Order: sequence, then C-alpha cells, then structure tokens
Amino acid sequence: MADTLYADIRREFEQKRRAAERDARARRAEIYRDFPALAELERQISLKASEYSMRIVNGEPVQNEMDDELEKLSQKRERMLRENGIAPFMLNPIYECEKCRDTGVADGGYCSCFKKRVIEEHFKNSNIGSSLENQSFENFDISLFSSEKTGDFPLSPRENMERNRDICIRFADNFDTVEKSLLFLGGTGLGKTYLSTCIARRLLSGGKSVVYIGSVDFFGRIERARFDSASVDAEHFEQCDLLIIDDLGAECPSAYATGVFSDIIDKRIRLGAKMILSSNCRMSDLEKLYGQRVFSRIAGGFDCLLFYGGDLRIQKFMNGDNAR
Repeated sequence: MADTLYADIRREFEQKRRAAERDARARRAEIYRDFPALAELERQISLKASEYSMRIVNGEPVQNEMDDELEKLSQKRERMLRENGIAPFMLNPIYECEKCRDTGVADGGYCSCFKKRVIEEHFKNSNIGSSLENQSFENFDISLFSSEKTGDFPLSPRENMERNRDICIRFADNFDTVEKSLLFLGGTGLGKTYLSTCIARRLLSGGKSVVYIGSVDFFGRIERARFDSASVDAEHFEQCDLLIIDDLGAECPSAYATGVFSDIIDKRIRLGAKMILSSNCRMSDLEKLYGQRVFSRIAGGFDCLLFYGGDLRIQKFMNGDNAR
C-alpha cells in the first residue's frame, strides 16, 4: 500500500516537472522568435561554456579566463533582457517547488513538498473526512465529563477520560514501539469516536497511513470483495499503519466475513500492525458475535479502555455546541 502510494506520487511529480520544462521550452521558443539577437547570444554563451570546458579537460589553465568571459556575456544577456522587458524567470522552468525543482527529492531525502503530498493522500484515503477538522487532543474538552462517581466504577467519568486520553496520546506518540492495539468499549456518545479520530489525526499528520471505517461498511466490503477479484479493500485493511473499525457489533457478519476479519487481525498482529476497535458491546457479546478465535486475539493483543458516563452529544447540545 505504502509502496504503491509513493510510486504514484513520484509519477505525479515527474509529470509536473516535465510539464514545467515543456512550458519553459515553449516560452523560450516564442521569446527567441521575437528577439533573435537574444537567441544568438544564448547560443554564444553555450558554445563558449563548452569550449572552455573542453580546454579545462585537456589541462589548459583557463579557469579565470573562462569565468571572466562568461561573466561578460552574462552581463550582456542581463542588459538585453532588461532593455526588452523580459523577466529572466520566463526563460526557465517555473516549478511548484523551487527547493527540489519538482523532483520530490532534496537534501538527500524526500522534499517537504513530497512529504506533504503523502500526508494529503493519507488523509484522503483514511475515510475520516471533515470529522477531523476540530477533533484533536488539543481540543479535547475534559470539562464535558462529570467529576461525580457513578455506579461501581472506581473513577469518575472525568478521571476515567483523563486516563483514556493520556493512554491514547502515548499510543499515538509512541506508535512505532507500542506493543498492543486498543479496544474501546462503552455506550454511545461517550468519546470513543472522538479519541479514535484524535489518534488518527496525529498519525496522519506524521505521515502514517490510517484507514478509518465503520463496522457495517467494513464487513460489507469484505462480502463484496468475495465476488470481486479486483477489490483492494483487504490489502488496505491489512497493510495500512493503523486500522480503525468503529461501532463493532452493529453489523450481522456472515461466517465468511467473520473468518476474513479473524485473518486480518491475525496478520496485523503477526506484522506488529496496530488496530483500534470500538464497540458499544460488552466483551461477552463480542465473543458470541465473532467466536472464540476472534475473541482470543482481541483479548490477547489489545488493551481495553472503558468509556462510561453521560452522553456527550446531549451535553454538547445543551451547551449550544452542535459539533460531533
């Protein structure tokens, strides 16, 4: 997945570079038609540079002579351009990125413009969309959670969410070294999706590939891929840096889809690739729904975070905040 993306972006940069150079050739041809004296001067400069280069290769001590001669011709060229109102940049390719000249490579590695395109494509392919606009750890509003303990839980909803938030921040910041994936369990409107997208946003901004998908869509795509040999969904689910499946248990998966789901979990665990699964179900419900094999993989390869308290969407509505 990553290799294909990088290859596609490299081709995109190559096309941009070639287009810039093609446009420059067309501009030069037009300018030279209108100002033949400039074309002749450019030819002289090129010939002189070649002549002196050959003499230097043959051992002649003409470096200073060459520098002086080419400097005089260059100054003459600048005067001619200025007197005819020709901007020097019009004779050269106009690259989108002057640092790498649209090659995508600078300072011995990928240019910042290339990395930016990778991040943009990861965002586009993540399936998250506009929900990322305001959802970040920096915008996390802990005051929405009650500081009063509820039920038999040892921590108040606010204390629990502070703990969950801190775990998620560590997960995102130490993504390459964390050992286990994350399982979010709790009712609707308790912040599971928000923290998932906070993690996704931080990883995407760092150039990681993330696929975020609801469970109904996830299992639906698995079923469709069963009859479509051209589908690449399974490859994306297996090879992205982070796979997030939201609202697990909302679907009614077939035995086939459950088997593929189990295989994807197995492969990602073997590769050390992380997942985030969120569900409104209890652990016992997940075992009944997906079977012992999937349940044992989740129990052994995931750290479980519990979410409880009042529905945040109601709280936001009461506060006049209609954000998700």
